[in-house]
Formats: sequence, C-alpha cells, structure tokens
Amino acid sequence: MTALQGKSVVITGSGGGIGAASARLAAREGASVVVNDLDQAAVDAVVGQIERDGGRAVGVVANVADASDAERIVDTCVEAFGVIDGLVNNAGIMFVGPSDDLDAERTRRLIEVNVLGAIFCGVHAMRRMKAQGFGSIVNVTSGAHMGLSNTAVYGASKGATASLTYDWATDLAGTGVRVNAMSPMAGTQMTADVLIQRGGTNDLEERLQAFPTAEDNAPVVAYLLSDASTHLNGQVIRIDGPELSVVGRPAILRPSLTSDQWDVESVAAAFDGPLRGLLAPTGLLQVTGDFTYSTVKVEA
Repeated sequence: MTALQGKSVVITGSGGGIGAASARLAAREGASVVVNDLDQAAVDAVVGQIERDGGRAVGVVANVADASDAERIVDTCVEAFGVIDGLVNNAGIMFVGPSDDLDAERTRRLIEVNVLGAIFCGVHAMRRMKAQGFGSIVNVTSGAHMGLSNTAVYGASKGATASLTYDWATDLAGTGVRVNAMSPMAGTQMTADVLIQRGGTNDLEERLQAFPTAEDNAPVVAYLLSDASTHLNGQVIRIDGPELSVVGRPAILRPSLTSDQWDVESVAAAFDGPLRGLLAPTGLLQVTGDFTYSTVKVEA
C-alpha cells in the first residue's frame, strides 16, 4: 500500500486508540510517522510496532497544550524526515457529567488539550507547510459537538475544532495547504472511561464491542492525508462503522425573512410561520435513561 509513500506526518495522541491505529496504517501506506503522546511507554510501543513492520517512525513525548512542546513536535518531523507533509490533531481528553456540575480545573485542562493543543500544533505545522507550498492538516472532531447528553464541555471543545477546520481552510486556500476534519466513532479506552462514568462496569465489554474499532477509523485519516483527497478542503468527514458521510457545516438557512423593523411580535410571527420548518432537532444520538446507546438509527 502506497497512498502515503514518501510523506512525513505527525499524529498527536498516537500512543493508543485511533491515533495509534492511524499511525500504524500511515506507516503501512508508506509514510514516515512522528508518534506523540504523554506516555513514554505508549510512544515506544507504537514506534516499535511500526519499525517491526518495516516502517519508519520516531517518538516525541510532549504536551500539545504547551506551545513550545507543540513546536518541538512539528520540528521533530522536519529534523527527522526533512519535511512535514501532514499533521493529525488527534490528541484529546474527555469527561462526562451534568452541564451544571463544574470542576474548574478539569474543564480548563480539557480545553487546553483539545482546543489549545490543536491550535498550537496546527499553527506551527501550517507555518512550515505554507513556506513549502503544500501540506494537509486533519483535525479530529466529534459528533458530540452537535449535541450529546452530558458532554457539553467536550462537545464545545470539538465544536471549536470544527470551527478551526472551516476557518483555517478559508485562510489557507490557495497556499497548497488544506485542512479537513474527521468525526470518528470507536470503542477506545476513552470510550471505556466514558461508559464507566455513565453507567458502571457490569457490561462494559459487551457495550464496547458494539462500537467500531479504532482501526475502522484509520483509513479516513490516511485518505485525508493523501494526495487522493487534494480536492477536499474545509470538510468534516464522519465515519461510524459501515457508514461514511459528510457533516454539514453551519450555514444560514434559506429562505431568510426581511423586515424594515423587527419587533417582538413580528419575530414571534416569523417563528410561528415560515421559520418554524427550518428549526433543527436537538441532539445527535438517542440515548436511553441508563446511558446505553439505543439501537434506533437516527438519520441526519
């Protein structure tokens, strides 16, 4: 397999889960890979797997939420392989809980990793990519940003990731650098942690088996890094097991209404009339009271 032959890519948070699966597949597709995580043993394990399979990889233990560490991750790719063709902003953390249950330190940490981490790594990578005239940035977002029970802070962070995708793609248009995102679904350790927080451990293994694997998501990452996707920019691609789809970006829905002067009554009349049919349903998934995912398929 040679979809990424000769390319050099950075995948943050690739010591496990989707990041590790994406790093292994990228290497099998011919890429040289920078494996990043906070856990030295996890980084070494993924690098070792890639090398045993005949691929090239280097590891960087660094915190994406630290701007200097983020720069070091990107610089490592250039120093080791001569160029940075791709960056996957995959590093992320998650917690669940009622929206009014505030743990300030935990909230700050999540935003730092999920949002600032993507910004810091993305900016350092795009500077290199703009100078060389090519590159692909892949942000990892989540369907949670479209509304998922008890994930408000995480969903907000992933909504920011989606917005970064749209804005960076707009800013970088014409430079040879493109930015897209993947919205994954997988039964990873993060998923296990969330399921434990939501409903205990009694049937954890059974519940995890209902999810796609980390490896099921990796082909989308490899595709978005590859030259086969050069016509994609500013897109969010959703992969959920057998289903592959495009996530619609926020947009002003038409038709819009005009008035020389809006007042409370005329606004109310608009939403009682023409605008009512444009209102979107609330939430992404049906979740039952015991926090297990429903078997009802909800179409977008």
